[in-house]
Amino acid sequence: MGPHHVGIHAHRCSGHGPVHVDPKQDHWRHGCRRGEGMKGKHTSGCAPCTGKRIGIIHFKTGDTDGVSLEIDKWTRIFQQAGHTVFLCSGKHGRDQLAGATETRQTAAASPVGVTIIEALDYHSAEATRMNRETFYRLPEGCGEGAYRQQMLEQADSLRRELEAWIGDHRLDVVIPQNIWSVGLHPAAAIALAQAIEHTGVQVLAQHHDFYWERVDGIGLTCSSAIEFTDTYLPPHTKGYAHVVINSLAKETLAKRKGIDAVVIPNVFDFSGPSWQRDAWNTDFRTTFGIAPSDIVVLQATRVIPRKGIELAIDVVAALQRHKKTLVGQRLYNGEVFTEASRIVLVLAGYVQDDTTGTYMGQLTRKAVVEGITLVPIGDRITSTRTMRETEKTYSLWDAYVHADIVTYPSYWEGWGNQLLEAVKARLPVVLFEYPVYRADIAPLGFSMISLGATIDSWTAEHLACVAEETIGTAADEVLEVLLDRQKRESMVESNYRIAQQNFSLEALDSYLAPMMSSWS
Repeated sequence: MGPHHVGIHAHRCSGHGPVHVDPKQDHWRHGCRRGEGMKGKHTSGCAPCTGKRIGIIHFKTGDTDGVSLEIDKWTRIFQQAGHTVFLCSGKHGRDQLAGATETRQTAAASPVGVTIIEALDYHSAEATRMNRETFYRLPEGCGEGAYRQQMLEQADSLRRELEAWIGDHRLDVVIPQNIWSVGLHPAAAIALAQAIEHTGVQVLAQHHDFYWERVDGIGLTCSSAIEFTDTYLPPHTKGYAHVVINSLAKETLAKRKGIDAVVIPNVFDFSGPSWQRDAWNTDFRTTFGIAPSDIVVLQATRVIPRKGIELAIDVVAALQRHKKTLVGQRLYNGEVFTEASRIVLVLAGYVQDDTTGTYMGQLTRKAVVEGITLVPIGDRITSTRTMRETEKTYSLWDAYVHADIVTYPSYWEGWGNQLLEAVKARLPVVLFEYPVYRADIAPLGFSMISLGATIDSWTAEHLACVAEETIGTAADEVLEVLLDRQKRESMVESNYRIAQQNFSLEALDSYLAPMMSSWS
């Protein structure tokens, strides 16, 4: 389904300015209460806004992962269409900074109300255990009966909290985000399905990742595990609308589960201002010991194995071998690369989602062997700029402002938020051509520095390897866009135009319009 452009305010009734939501109140400042139309005149053909109360639920919100970022974009579209949005999650990015831990506490710093239900966090010991016992192995001495009882007890406890959230906010529509697909918290999937069934709200479920896509492989452990995944990941309930983020997922979901879904890709705000150096981020490089003439290769993703960050290390190592040819040359930005200049790989993502617990250590050891400078800064990158006592944190966008090139070597992605971010930042991208990129993104004509589409081998530590020739060719192309400003600008501006046309907020508005229209 190709996107077409619709004005971002297409669903807001004419004659009204933007609708502002006060998260501490249950009403619109401009008069649109539940079940009422917007006050004032409407032009011909513009139906009154119904002001639906929408609940979006995920394991976490307000962070820099792809799902959290997409929730922010969907929220913006819904608000501009005249709806109220309430979030629910196991933890909220800003709560982590503030140290807020109270159960079902509203995060006042959020632009919308956020209800924290700690039992939704898939990092909890209970969720981690049920994930392991569903998809990998039952503990020795623990039979299926004990597993089933523990799963249903967890689900029943969480169901009551979810029903309270739905009832307290008088929700009309619930939008589960990944809860019914990724399988990291099976009890949450069961609990949410039961809570929705009991309350009768409408459902629009978005699935970013599926449990069968896990790169480490899975094996359902018993008949109850098979039953739970068949029934709840995702539910087959008639009348539920399902959304996936790529065409491959649409095909697989139909084949595996018999569920038809609409494809809505990840998007980005390409109409907003460009990210710039400013008073807050001007010291970014200094803070992390990076000189103005150093070349910053940015890896903006989370630090988890399927992101293939070892391939970024290979590219930087290949660039290092060209260092002598760089010395004395003027880079695209006017800086002169000197003998003292370095090529550094900056890791801006966080490591908490690495279920192996070993990946960061593997990358660090590989960087030492290859003789490259690795700069992990994920603990100082947050969804919004803030101060932690005397320590400043930076937004992810600040990292892009100070980068010279972006690596995106993931060998599996549901879509690719960081790819769009790099395009928004007008930065060249070194990319492994993961399946969804080849199926849904590459045909649009993007210009990327390719690492190919084949993992040639794996190390003993299960790190990915591609052919040395491929790495070398990519490094040569990186050098060109570091030194040739005209070629660089041609590449990034072309990418920007393609993304703006196909993956903008305006495109998202057009995708969501028929779904919003269907809500009775």
